[in-house]
Amino acid sequence: MAAIFEWAESNTAAETVTFPVSNSNFGKLDSPNLVFPNNVVVAGQNSFEKWVRGRFSGTYTQIDNLKFFKSTGVLPAGVAVKAGVNAPYSTPVSTPSSVATADVPTSLGAALVPASPGVSPAFSGYITMQLQAQASAPSGAVPTQTFELQYDEI
Repeated sequence: MAAIFEWAESNTAAETVTFPVSNSNFGKLDSPNLVFPNNVVVAGQNSFEKWVRGRFSGTYTQIDNLKFFKSTGVLPAGVAVKAGVNAPYSTPVSTPSSVATADVPTSLGAALVPASPGVSPAFSGYITMQLQAQASAPSGAVPTQTFELQYDEI
């Protein structure tokens, strides 16, 4: 048997955890599985933070060497996705994040390192992300971005 991986997202002040999630679209609501165009982030504003984790279940001895990065996708000028890892959960905000402060790395070599999960079932450390759109950001949908969480299973 092997580990089973799925993305989980935490929302609301009381931390409602949803897994699996079908998408991690950024938007103007603190909610999982947002649908475009109902929750558009306009130029000069930020999305609500996304507090995501890897959820591991099934049979494994250890999950280790986690690495989070953006593997594909180009952001338009004036749009950034910021990230941070391993902060304790707090209510997602749409003001500039105090957790998601660095650009999401775009290579495995520069990846962020979330904490490893414990015994099955368990979660990785939090990965906090926020889309930030400067006033100069173009209107319309942001092209698809692919975020990866790589790990070793023992």
